[in-house]
Amino acid sequence: MKNDVPNSVEIIDSHLDDFFDENSDIVVFDEIKSETIHRDIFFIKATEERPYHILLSCGMSALPMNIPKDVNSSKYIEIMFLLPKEWNLNYEAFHDEKNYWPIRIMKEIMISPHENNSWFGYGHTFQFDDKEEFAEGIGFNSVMLANTMELSEEFTTIPLKNKKQIDIYTLIPLYPEELEFKKNTNANELLEKFDKNNIEEIVKIGRKNVCK
Repeated sequence: MKNDVPNSVEIIDSHLDDFFDENSDIVVFDEIKSETIHRDIFFIKATEERPYHILLSCGMSALPMNIPKDVNSSKYIEIMFLLPKEWNLNYEAFHDEKNYWPIRIMKEIMISPHENNSWFGYGHTFQFDDKEEFAEGIGFNSVMLANTMELSEEFTTIPLKNKKQIDIYTLIPLYPEELEFKKNTNANELLEKFDKNNIEEIVKIGRKNVCK
């Protein structure tokens, strides 16, 4: 543990060993100073076989979330973004919010349930209080947690002791109109709109707004 806060890096690191060999190009964006939980981001670089980067959180699952008793959802989750291989994830590029915003959003979501005694699960959405777009010109102002279609269930489910597990959700960026549609209906109906319009979970700036 760093700074005497819970850290799930050993669990996530061991899990990744089952899917990527030691020569895989993986970078860890390590949090220098932590409060409540330690928040790292694993950057798994794109390959010819997998033409997108994976940003995977590490630390959100170090503490259980406050799940309502009547809800069938894991108390332990991590989140990820799938980014196109052209996305600039070099440290020098992070001064530009157009490159950095996925990491910023992930870190905010990671800490949120532990600071607010709440929880995240399938279909939940997240946006900042100012409701502005995540970065100038990208249009997205929120994200929705969903089940990935790109990666296997074996990858997105990490068994723990006592029949518990960590679930990994993918983050889908939403336009304001899509967020409003989801609030008025449900996650499945929005995902059906995405499917009809061939919208992938790999983040694409400038993609079609399915509710406009």
